[in-house]
Amino acid sequence: MSMARASRRYGLAFLLAGAMGALFFWATDPRFGPSVHRLPAGHLDWRYYLFVLRGSPDNIVDAANLALWSTVVGLGGSLALLLVGLWLLTRRRI
Repeated sequence: MSMARASRRYGLAFLLAGAMGALFFWATDPRFGPSVHRLPAGHLDWRYYLFVLRGSPDNIVDAANLALWSTVVGLGGSLALLLVGLWLLTRRRI
């Protein structure tokens, strides 16, 4: 396998990992992610797993303040992976 082919494959893998990471950190953030609400007892909506990932939604202000820095760091790391993936895909092949 040539180096050009390997760098292209790694670039695609980094793009995919960066996009999946950004999606994860967005979805698990209480402030910027999708809204989650409780339904009557015994009923769960499809977003129940966000309750599990985010913790108790009883005090949304505290949850949002606690999750802010981990979301910022996670999105920053995901953006770095996306940029490295783009660089690997667009660099000149020898």
